[in-house]
Amino acid sequence: MDTLTSSASFRPLVLDGSNYAFWKVKMRMNIKSIEERVWQRVLDGLSTPRIMDADGDCRVKPESAWSNDEVQTSNFNSKALNAIFTSVDVNMFSLITNCTSAKDAWDILQRHCEGSESVRRTKLRMLTSKFESLRMEENETIVEYDRRF
Repeated sequence: MDTLTSSASFRPLVLDGSNYAFWKVKMRMNIKSIEERVWQRVLDGLSTPRIMDADGDCRVKPESAWSNDEVQTSNFNSKALNAIFTSVDVNMFSLITNCTSAKDAWDILQRHCEGSESVRRTKLRMLTSKFESLRMEENETIVEYDRRF
């Protein structure tokens, strides 16, 4: 099998909590390479199929009664969830072990590693401030400044 064209030959980076930004980009492409609709389950989540019973109450549809489309949608979620499960370390896995939706697992990891929206805004303001105050020291070479940058 040609390793350049087989997505199965590429092993995703393992998320350990310190490499989330890099992991997120690689995982997005890894999941999309499985199939675009697999990534769609990460974005949209999975809703359990429901039916109306004889009394007019909405209840969970038994898996044995799912349509082919409902089974396929569930399979896309399972593939995405498997990709996420196999690309996190034990500590990160413990956060998502009970997830049945790829979206839920993705969102939990994002909140854990990036924080809430307000935390991200605060981090961005701090980084912006740090960037604006960044100056090259007199005794510093361009290479050293670039590395620090």
